[in-house]
Amino acid sequence: MKINWKLRLQSPQFWLGLVGVIVSPILTYMGLTNADLTSWQSIVDLGTNFISNPYLIGVVITSVLSFVGIATDPTTKGMCDSDEALCYDKRKDSKTDLSDADDSGEQKTQEKL
Repeated sequence: MKINWKLRLQSPQFWLGLVGVIVSPILTYMGLTNADLTSWQSIVDLGTNFISNPYLIGVVITSVLSFVGIATDPTTKGMCDSDEALCYDKRKDSKTDLSDADDSGEQKTQEKL
C-alpha cells in the first residue's frame, strides 16, 4: 500500500478525522457524550475502561482501519496514492488556475488521449 503518509500526517483534516474515528465508538459504547468529560478524572476513567475492554479495542482498531480505507486517494485504483502524489513534499494548492477559465469563469475541460 503506497500512501504518502508524511504528507497526510501534516494535514489537520486527517488528524481531526482520526480522533473522531477513535473517540466516537468509545463514547457511544460507554453511553457518554462530550458533556460527560468535564474533568481530568472522567477522562482517565474513560481511558481505563477502554483499555480493560478487548471488544471495544477491536471496534476502535476496525474503525481506524476503515478510516485508512476512506483516507486513500479516490482518484487512483486500489488503496494507493498516484505516483505524482507520492512525490509531494507539501499539499497541492486546490485553487484553480484562472488562465484555464473562459470568460464566464467556468473551468475549461481538456480531454486526454
